[in-house]
Amino acid sequence: MKQRLLSAAVVALMLALAAGLNGVPPRYAEYGRWEVVADKGLPAGGPHAGQPKVVYANPLAAREWKSGKALPVGSIVVKTAGPADAPSLIAVMEKRAGGWYYEEYLPEGGKYVLKFGGPGKQQLCVGCHTGAKAKDYLFTRP
Repeated sequence: MKQRLLSAAVVALMLALAAGLNGVPPRYAEYGRWEVVADKGLPAGGPHAGQPKVVYANPLAAREWKSGKALPVGSIVVKTAGPADAPSLIAVMEKRAGGWYYEEYLPEGGKYVLKFGGPGKQQLCVGCHTGAKAKDYLFTRP
């Protein structure tokens, strides 16, 4: 019985997270449960300038974050800007076999909409992140 209640609570939490980030794929929307790897001293300029930012890393990425080595395939890093309960930006980087994959979501009409990056639209993000090649293309990495 306790196991069922715990499982139901976990499912409810996941659904609540996903509902609060309507439009963001579930594998990215769970970032709030991941480790915060950067939230102070982040670069102030660039396309993500403005509001305070927080960077989250899934468990795979978090283990290697400070190592200086390239993050392994399967790593996901999410940067948010603005209030934690309603970010004005959700920027996603996912390490895939061919390199980093980028998506950037902005709120619009009560949901989050993919505005930059995504399938077949990586050029803008790749062009900018090339400037952080020494840090595995992550400007926020130590």
